Amino acid sequence: MVDVTTGSPASTTHYTAVIYFHGMGSQRRFEETSRLIDSLDRYLNQSHREGNSLGYLTRIAPQLEPGVEKPDEIYTHIRTIYRGGPKQDWKDSGLVRFHEVYWAPVMAGQKSAAGVLRWMLRQIGRPFGTLSSPWRERQRLRRASLGVLYERSARPGAFPLRDFSTLAREYDDFESPQNLIRYPKGSFDEFIAFLRQESAKRPDSAERREQLARAWRRAYQLTELRNMFVLLTLALALALTAGGAIGLFFVLLQQLAKFVANTPLAGLAAEAAPATWKTAVAFAVALAGFLGLTGFLTDSLGDVEAWATYDETDEKFERRAKVIDIGVDVLTQVLGDPRCDRAVIVSHSLGTTIAHDTLFALARTNRAHNAQDPIAGPIPLLKIEHFVTLGSPIDKVEYFFESYRSPFHRYRRIVESLRGDIDSAPFSRNGKPFIHWINFWDDGDPVSGALHSPAGREGFVQRVDNVHVASLGFPDPAASHSAYFNNRDVISRLFEVIYRRAFSFVALPDRVTQDPDWDSAFVGPAIDMPGRRRAWILLGLAIPWLALAALAAQLLVPAWTLVAWTPVILVASLVALGRLTNLRRRSSRLPRAEAVAADGAGPSEMAMTAAGDKPPVKA
Repeated sequence: MVDVTTGSPASTTHYTAVIYFHGMGSQRRFEETSRLIDSLDRYLNQSHREGNSLGYLTRIAPQLEPGVEKPDEIYTHIRTIYRGGPKQDWKDSGLVRFHEVYWAPVMAGQKSAAGVLRWMLRQIGRPFGTLSSPWRERQRLRRASLGVLYERSARPGAFPLRDFSTLAREYDDFESPQNLIRYPKGSFDEFIAFLRQESAKRPDSAERREQLARAWRRAYQLTELRNMFVLLTLALALALTAGGAIGLFFVLLQQLAKFVANTPLAGLAAEAAPATWKTAVAFAVALAGFLGLTGFLTDSLGDVEAWATYDETDEKFERRAKVIDIGVDVLTQVLGDPRCDRAVIVSHSLGTTIAHDTLFALARTNRAHNAQDPIAGPIPLLKIEHFVTLGSPIDKVEYFFESYRSPFHRYRRIVESLRGDIDSAPFSRNGKPFIHWINFWDDGDPVSGALHSPAGREGFVQRVDNVHVASLGFPDPAASHSAYFNNRDVISRLFEVIYRRAFSFVALPDRVTQDPDWDSAFVGPAIDMPGRRRAWILLGLAIPWLALAALAAQLLVPAWTLVAWTPVILVASLVALGRLTNLRRRSSRLPRAEAVAADGAGPSEMAMTAAGDKPPVKA
């Protein structure tokens, strides 16, 4: 291996590996990984300036190395060395290498904005389909709803936590061959009848578990009704915006035609921009392209469309398979290096679901060769102790695209068994939690959310550690989705995970009579409690419906036009004012990179060297 900054051989010391999966859009190679490293560096600089020095990063540089299994292929990573202070011995420094799973070129290609928009609109009917499906079907969605109740029931006065695991196992048993015959409809009423039949095995909790089942169903129905409202609101907002833009251009074209009617420009205007609806639509589409909306559809949502293609007969599925192959290749390279002692997977946005599926793909490979302990090898997945997701859409991908229906019981069982859940490898080992999955989400980020669809069929001992953060005072959707890298609370936890091995299930001490206290390693449920910005979100959702009501009133009683549109103007102005005053809270933001560079108080490598902390020639 060669250090490209010096041309000399790099160190052969053991290291921790960070494998980063970037998000959707036209990303550049190493750009997102560099942003992550910069955020960690700024966090350490800020801590030092505040009088709580945690150390510093030094000797940050790219390195090249040949493949472990593919010697002819060259891999690149970014090396960092963490030092706790100027007096720390170099042999005690922490070597961390950042690797990147760069998949953007695979998704690049000819994507139609109109095609992506049609694909989006087809998803509006999803809540109607899930509400009408039998209770036995769409099992991941049902278990996810039970997982939400489980997290809420951690508070006093709710159902005992053991009831949730029991109910999850009974729900899985509800699809056993004998129960398929006994309860062919698979309805919720039949599920209750099944629970009553099972009550003889657990008579002490039978009534309580039936109450929990009914609470579970109510929660599921309320969630679907909320999803229905949000999707209809988004569709209405899109329709009103598009219709308003087209109508405005049509009126402007008519006015232009009248203005030049008796001038020499009349013929030219009529030929270049005729006052027709077709021309108005063309101008509206051009405006969408100018504002970047067309690029967002093709670059960002186009990636989601291609990735969320689970039908193997679709040509887009080939791209999806190639993306997973890239992830498998990088992880195989990193984990196969005997110098790699520990690995942390960090992912953002769409990269979280890519990383998730890549891990399961590796687990399936290992199961084919080592069914008894697939985490152990041949690919040493046991090196992975943390899986960190930022702004993850995994639950939404599951809800809209991966959730399926089939009349064939055996097919459903086979698909579920092959895919795996959080209670199977590589997240669990021998029925016990192994990889700690930490998910940072922000209710101002519409892409993200608390993750519950990975819930297993055996209960909730191993589950996603959902951590809510609020990076911005105003829930700006686009800014909130990328603000995790500027959130000090998020980066501080990442620093602890990467450089100090904090929050590790593997490092927990064993207790004499029972399993380790897994919950003691959890970061969540919240750094910032969700709901503080709910008023802004509700106001934003109200605008399309107020506009629809105003439009209807205007058409029915034209004299009420000003009165009808007044609430819309007031609410929209209030939301716009909130958007303009959207400042990050000083307690949770990181300083900008240029501010750190200009401030001489940070523990930079130059400052530490001047203080007598002279690094060796080779890292």
